Amino acid sequence: MRVKFIQAEETFPLRQQILKPGCALTSCYFPKDNEPGTFHLAVIENEEVISIGSFNRCNLPFFGETVQYNLKGMATSNAHRGRHAGSELMKYAFKHLQDKGIELLWCNARVSAVGFYEKLGFTPIGDEFEVEGIGMHQTMYIKFADQ
Repeated sequence: MRVKFIQAEETFPLRQQILKPGCALTSCYFPKDNEPGTFHLAVIENEEVISIGSFNRCNLPFFGETVQYNLKGMATSNAHRGRHAGSELMKYAFKHLQDKGIELLWCNARVSAVGFYEKLGFTPIGDEFEVEGIGMHQTMYIKFADQ
């Protein structure tokens, strides 16, 4: 397994398979996918994309002027779950973000994934909420100074 930077379009097949099953591939585009500073990571094994995550500059007002990034579209293929591909991707992202001077990373995690993020050091904030058509979510964050 290796982690590498990829283009937004390379995330679409796994986004569709895991996050938006039954939706058109074109629905897998996120509004900030091609903004300056946005980056996309993939874990590759045997030339197959097995885990993805997209990271963009976006601030939660709760954290004030902290330099923040948002994680969106984190997904690992069902066939490769439990093999630490997602954790490896996140560790790579943490180092990259810290090297860029980013102080905080946050995401809206599916409730079923909260344990994964907690193991990585994320903290839940606020109440759970529903994303229509997708399910219950929890906002979570990690401050890199705390690591």
